[in-house]
Amino acid sequence: MKVYEIPLRFVKSFLIETNDNEMILVDAGTPGSGRSIIEAINKMGKNTNRIKYVIFTHSHVDHIGGAYEVKSLIGDAKFGIDENGSDYLKNGKVREPVLHSSLMKFLFTIGKPFLFRRFNGVNVDLTLEEGELVKGVEIVKTPGHTNDSISIYLPELNAILVGDTLQGTKNGLKYPNIYENFEELLKSVEKIKSFKPSMVYVSHGISSFKFLV
Repeated sequence: MKVYEIPLRFVKSFLIETNDNEMILVDAGTPGSGRSIIEAINKMGKNTNRIKYVIFTHSHVDHIGGAYEVKSLIGDAKFGIDENGSDYLKNGKVREPVLHSSLMKFLFTIGKPFLFRRFNGVNVDLTLEEGELVKGVEIVKTPGHTNDSISIYLPELNAILVGDTLQGTKNGLKYPNIYENFEELLKSVEKIKSFKPSMVYVSHGISSFKFLV
């Protein structure tokens, strides 16, 4: 079991390689990121035909925007997301982030025309439910950042991929600046901490095992 980070502009995708010689791609970046993801996987020496699932930590456009392009470049992988994100993924709808500071609102206004545009959707083959996706890969519901946020726990590595439920800094992990429900976010972070993970992979910032919250 291995996890590979795929850096994309200001966000990341992840590739999970299972012990059954299959691969799971987690998130697809902003619109236009698909080719960069596939090229990164090819540079690793991995055959993209081994990707059996493409799953999404939540439905913000910087995570699902590249889904259509990824689908056009790989084989018959199943695409999955939490039920609350299905409409956004299927119809290419932009889910605007809930912002809590003037600076974030300003940055969003600047970036919206370039990053937060409509995109081609993909069919949802799989609704992600809490529990085992495949052997050694478990879906964990972690709402708060959005109501469709999930994490992926890998028991063998005692590692967890959390999307935007936490943000990484050089000093450790903190709450994200963007969230829809802070009470749910707090509960989800405590849920993540209860695993006592040896590594927390975040989509923004530096992955770490150190919690600042």
